[in-house]
Amino acid sequence: MPINTDPQDARAAAAVMVTELARDFHDTDVGVSCDPPQEPWSWTARVTFAANDEPPLPDAEG
Repeated sequence: MPINTDPQDARAAAAVMVTELARDFHDTDVGVSCDPPQEPWSWTARVTFAANDEPPLPDAEG
């Protein structure tokens, strides 16, 4: 990402990357929410498991 990228665009791109990595490598959906920046050069985000509306799979032994 170019150094002159708007911070909001950079956070959005990072959120997309984390979401895609979680899906590709862990087969799970996550949500990413960025916290308001405390300093211009630093920011944090929270990653949470996305709600799954699908019912659990039946027990295979059952």
